[in-house]
Amino acid sequence: MPKLPLKPMKIYSAVRDIRQQSESATRVLITGSDRKAVTAVFDTLTAGAPGQTVCLLDAVAGGEEEPLPPLTHVGEGDVVIIVISTKEMDSGAFNERLAEAERAGAQAIVVLTEAPGIEVSFPGVGPRHVVGMSPGGILPADVLAEAVSDAADEGAVALAAQLPVLRREACRQLIRRTSRQNAVVGCLFIIPGADMPVMTLNEARMILRIAAAHGETVGAERAIELLGVIGSGFGFRAIARQLLDFLPGPGWVVKGGVAWSGTRALGEAAHAYFDSSMRVTPSRLSPLVDKLKKLRG
Repeated sequence: MPKLPLKPMKIYSAVRDIRQQSESATRVLITGSDRKAVTAVFDTLTAGAPGQTVCLLDAVAGGEEEPLPPLTHVGEGDVVIIVISTKEMDSGAFNERLAEAERAGAQAIVVLTEAPGIEVSFPGVGPRHVVGMSPGGILPADVLAEAVSDAADEGAVALAAQLPVLRREACRQLIRRTSRQNAVVGCLFIIPGADMPVMTLNEARMILRIAAAHGETVGAERAIELLGVIGSGFGFRAIARQLLDFLPGPGWVVKGGVAWSGTRALGEAAHAYFDSSMRVTPSRLSPLVDKLKKLRG
């Protein structure tokens, strides 16, 4: 296996940081006036979850005197899902719930019990955080998972560890974010090889977070396995670097593209590995090399 340009202590430091993040899960509070709709959101998020999930996921439905309950015990970084009908969009109670979430430093998601058919946004809540139920009260799980993962940001990993419905989207966003970071790193570093320690650490953290999102206990054992996964990727990155001499266009653009593609392939392979849908082998990663060869034109 090629020598990794990264000290082992960097790996163990990342293990410690991500373990701490996993132990302080983001809380999710679901509130609304329609008990059936609130239950549908709760059931969608907990689908496939262990019987006794340890993440703080709570659902509160209103009554006749309090159709949209006030938010309680909500803190910074938490996710608040407000379930309303289109008739409640302009209500004072709804606007107050949005204001409460903002004051607490929480991220708000709005679930509409009827799909609006048009792009909708609210103060502090962009279109990506608005989810509409389909006719019949069917909630699109993938759209909800995308909104929750985006709103939770760094906390999405800890949530995904407890809520399997979030794992695919949380990992997808993590891979995309890390790929962009490494693409920038690849463009900025001019000296050959100087970018490798930075990109390797980014990838190490990415894979550790992917493991944590799948409920894996991130410790020394996983760090050792991590070295093997990254080592597999390095062989293909070496091939990619050799191809740079044959590729047209500005070198910094090509380096950024190679960094983005390599990181994405490594992240997707790690996601599949921890998801137990496949094992990481050179033959699994070879499509990346084929794509890079096609860039020769």
